[in-house]
Amino acid sequence: MKRTFRFYSFFLFLAAGGFAGCAKGPFSPEDEKADLLVGRWQLTQTDGGLTGLVSQADPAHRQEIVFDDNKQATFLVNGTVSHKARYALFQATSYLNRRPQTFLAYGRRSGTEKEFIERLSPNQLVIVEDYTDGRGYYYTRR
Repeated sequence: MKRTFRFYSFFLFLAAGGFAGCAKGPFSPEDEKADLLVGRWQLTQTDGGLTGLVSQADPAHRQEIVFDDNKQATFLVNGTVSHKARYALFQATSYLNRRPQTFLAYGRRSGTEKEFIERLSPNQLVIVEDYTDGRGYYYTRR
């Protein structure tokens, strides 16, 4: 009886370890945002900068970003690819609001931007440059 109990206890211990090994790791905010970010986004307006004004996107100069599942960002101007770059999401404290934000690292527009995702929903994306007088870029999903 004692031998049988030890055998079954050992078997249950191995099975529990096997099931625990198959469990996924913790789901981070970056993972959730990465899933929601995938898609095609069209620039609708910008705000901020030195003037602080809101500017509607120029329909004659249609700007889009396509984020894919393979962490590739494709920048389009009037439907033509202008640039491609790998992207990554990471957590850091914002200079602007001193709170943790999800930052977006990818091929830069001018090489000086440090940008975070201020808002992300199924239909809206707002990317903000993390420095004084930085711009906000407002996108809608296409």
